[in-house]
This record gives sequence, structure tokens and C-alpha cells, in this order.
Amino acid sequence: MKRIILHLIILIFMSGNIQSQNNFPDWAKGIVWYQIFPERFDNGDPNNNPEAEKVFINSRRKPDNWSITPWTSNWFAASEWEKKLGGRLNYHLTSRRYGGDLQGIINRLDYLKELGIKGIYLNPIFEAVSMHKYDGSSFHHIDVNFGPDPEGDRKLIASETPDDPSTWKWTSADKLFLKLIEEVHKREMHIIIDGVFNHTGTEFWAFKDIVKNGKESKYSDWFLIKSFDDPSTKEDELDWKGWWNHKSLPEFNRTENDLHPKVKQYVFNATEKWMNPSKYGVQSQGIDGWRLDVARDVPLGFWKDWSAHVKSINPSAIIIGELWEISKDFISENGVFDALMNYNFAFAVTEFFINKKKKITSKEFINKLKEIDNSYPERNLHILQNLMSSHDTDRLLSMIINPDRRYDADAGDGNPNYNPRKPNAEDIETLKFIAAFQMTYRGAPMLYYGDEIGMWGADDPHDRKPMIWEDYKYDDEVIDANSGFKKGFGTYSVEPNKELYSFYQKLIALRNESDVLKYGDAYFFESTTDDDIILVREYKDEKFMMVFNLGDKPIKLSLLPYGIMGYDVFTNEEINNVMNESPFEVEKKSFRIFKLYN
Repeated sequence: MKRIILHLIILIFMSGNIQSQNNFPDWAKGIVWYQIFPERFDNGDPNNNPEAEKVFINSRRKPDNWSITPWTSNWFAASEWEKKLGGRLNYHLTSRRYGGDLQGIINRLDYLKELGIKGIYLNPIFEAVSMHKYDGSSFHHIDVNFGPDPEGDRKLIASETPDDPSTWKWTSADKLFLKLIEEVHKREMHIIIDGVFNHTGTEFWAFKDIVKNGKESKYSDWFLIKSFDDPSTKEDELDWKGWWNHKSLPEFNRTENDLHPKVKQYVFNATEKWMNPSKYGVQSQGIDGWRLDVARDVPLGFWKDWSAHVKSINPSAIIIGELWEISKDFISENGVFDALMNYNFAFAVTEFFINKKKKITSKEFINKLKEIDNSYPERNLHILQNLMSSHDTDRLLSMIINPDRRYDADAGDGNPNYNPRKPNAEDIETLKFIAAFQMTYRGAPMLYYGDEIGMWGADDPHDRKPMIWEDYKYDDEVIDANSGFKKGFGTYSVEPNKELYSFYQKLIALRNESDVLKYGDAYFFESTTDDDIILVREYKDEKFMMVFNLGDKPIKLSLLPYGIMGYDVFTNEEINNVMNESPFEVEKKSFRIFKLYN
């Protein structure tokens, strides 16, 4: 009997381990991600452009002559409606719309496939007023202006009872999103979307009901309401808690460890709609996972239950948190998320590859990477999104132009020393250093749309310019005193950098074709100076060595632990350094990528 009980215990333990292993997105190990800000990627359907009534629904002033901003216009040129509103140009940039939509993304999928992208992350696509969509009006419908029939979709949505999934309809925008998923999968790519479950916008259907019905609203306990309106007074006493005190972003009600149960159920229902459309009457493929906005602001108990819900629908779905700090409490053997946006990687790379006066040494850089390594389980290290810039930061090339700042700080026109100019050849070379390291280091590198063709821009909203496409002709970007900046004045041509694109394409192809770069261990040889690093990737019988020399002098590699034989993947130059008898040089301010022979 004891033997039988022991046998059962072992089987249960093994079963738990198997389930744990299966509940992991192995497909995401080492892949290259591409982040898309939908409103600014491409306008594939001019007939669905948003109207002023939606854009300015919560504004006191609505310009009579508002219209979509031309995709190829000078970013710093004020349109007639912006001039009429007056004030600084920066005041109006968030009220611009360029018309990016789902059809535009579908039209450009082959571009991403040719670049070598394997995973797409979309910023919010649910119905919302703003161009960034972090102020959701709904979680169970795609923004009507991202689809082919906005007016028809609004009528369908109005016929629903939003908290009753049995009444939900599939709008034309919803169906187009399902087509996008299908087209992405057809190209052997994966797709994840932004989940914003901490707050909504004031146009969210439940919040609007509170505004209309006050305490009598059936949703009166869905949000953190401080006070309700008293109908017997002229004043409007309705007050609520907004995320970071932004009243435009009312926060959901919650306990210390969970969201309100009705809110939670709604989020669970919406989650399943996009992961398992067949449950809602449409035979189609679902998304491959989620990126979760302001993850630390949402109670951890909610995330535990929600993540279990996600994995019950699709065990290999990926769950990525927006967590800017080392987050062992979220990413662990039994953590609630699989990965995070690895901003700590970006911090370290910025301090070593970009900074001038505040540059850290190679040893300090390696130690910062080791801190990340030591914080998470081995398998999770291969799926961390190693990004450099995003919709929340200035663009990578603009970081390079403006070194020695704290990451994501002083990156706008409020900093009189910030230079928003177009990058020059030297800046591009620095970018190549970073790209080469990003694409050869362990993890899952992520590009922010347009970085691969040399887009530049300060922090939000300047990091959200329309994508630069080769088949469009763009006006020059003119930066002058009216731009709000104090530096970088000039007239700059706007076109994709084809040579940089080819460079990224070659790097990504190298990564996609090399198991060692996707799955391999990563370790460093001792640097010869404070300005160089020697990275080795090893997997099974395959080995790569990368040497990055940021210094002003060549370095000789004669003190490696063992001799090496191999070739440079870019130049095909053979190296033969058996037993360190033939030391070779790496030129100043250059890098080499070697595939080594066994």
C-alpha cells in the first residue's frame, strides 16, 4: 500500500511538472518582436478616418475646420485648425489623427516578414477616444475607426447589453482584426495585444452610465467613486479617482488583492473573446498573448486568476507585463507572468553604448546584465522583451543624439538642451553597435516601429510620428522656434534609410537561422579595456563570439581562455587563433560577429 501511495505521489508531481512545462510559450524564445502603434503605422482605408465629434468629445473647444493630418506632411507644420486654436504646437499634437488602421497593418505584413519579424505587439486597439487608446471605451470591441464601417459598427454596439456577453455582436472592425490574426499566422508570425485593465476612459460604457444615473447606476460600484452628483444642486459633485490623478482615466474599483468581481468577470469575458472567438460564435484563430499595461498598479490576486484563465484557454499564450523595474515577484518559477518589457536591458545598454560623460565601464555593464540574469528563471530569460525604445520614450536614435540623461527623462521640449535634429552618419553607426548587441544577446529583442529605417523623435508625442514608407514621398521636417525646441533647427529630408534596413534585415536573418542566438547560453570573456566586451553564445554544438570595441584604439584578442577558429559572418574573413598563437585585432569603434568552428 505504501508503495502504491508513493507511486501516486510521484505521478501527481510529474503531472504538475508536465502541466507547468506546457503552460509556457516556448515559441517566443529568442524571437524578434516588432511594436506597432496602430494609429501611426499606415492608413490602409481612408474611408474609416475618425471624425472631429469623436476626437473632441471631451474637449471644451472643437475646431470647425478639423481634419485628418496628411500622412506625409511636415511633423512640425501647424495645420489651419491648429493655428486657429492658437497656443503652442505641442498643445495640439495629441488631437491629430493620421488615420492608421488595421487594414494598413495587414497591407504591410509582408514588409515585416521580409524584415524577419516573428512576433507583433500592438498598442491598444479597443474602442477609445484618444489616438493612443489607453482610455478604453470598451474591451470587447475593436475601435470602430480601425475597421471598414464605423457607423454600422456603432449601431451594432448600441444594440448590446455590454455586461452580458450573450448580446455581444461581431462588428466589421472585430472581424477585420480576426482577419489580421489569420494573416499574421499565415506568415508564421505571432501577435499579442495590449491589455489595459487598471483604468478606462470617461467614455467607457459603465462609467457613462454612472454619469447619467449616479448612485442609481447598476455600475455605481465599478469605479473608485469619491462622491456622486447630487441632483438637487446646480453643481456636479461627481468625483472619482483617476490613474495618476488623470481624471480622463477613471480607475476600476478593487480590494487590496483583486478587482471588483463584476469588473473582473467582464475582463475575463473580453479576454476570452479575443483568445477563443469560437466561444462567441465565430470560427477563427485567437491572439497569441497579451502585453499588460501598468501591471504593478493592478492587484496581484487579480493577475493570478486572470493568468490562470489565459493559460486555460491557450497554455502556450504569452503574458508580458509592463514592469520597468526588476520584478521577481511577477517573473519566477510560480510567477503570474511569463516575461516583461525588459527596460533594465535598455538602461544598461544606454549607459554603456550611448552615454559619453556618464558612460559606465564594460565590467559595470556586464554586472547590470548579470543582475537581470540572476533575477529570473533560466527559461524566462530567453523570452524577456529586450527593447531599446517604445511609445513611452524618445526614439533610440534621438537617445543617441542626446546622451548622458537618465533613461526616459528630460526628453522633450521642456529640456532646453534636448536636440530633436535628424541623426547623422555617426549616430547611425552607434545605432548599429546597439542593434548588433541586441540581436546577438540572449532574450527576445523588440524593435519599435520605424527604428529599422532610421526614424527619430523626442518623447511622446514626437516618438509617435507616422511610419516612413518607401512608396510615399514626404515633406521635409522643418524644426524652428515654432517647434517648441531650443536646438536642432534646420530642414531635414524624410525618407527610409535603406542601408540601415538592410543591416537590420541581415542581423535578424542571422538570428532566425541560428539556434544558438535564439536559445543559447550567454557569457562574457574578460574585457581587455573599459570600452570593450566579448560576448559568447553557446548551444549544443554551435558557438558564436561577438566583440564590441567602443574605444578609440584597436584591441588585440590574445588573452582568450582558448584559441579560436571561425569566420566573420559579415565579411567571411577566416580567423585562426589556435592556442593564442595568432592574436587578431578589432579596430577602434567597431564590432565583429564570429561563428566559431568546434
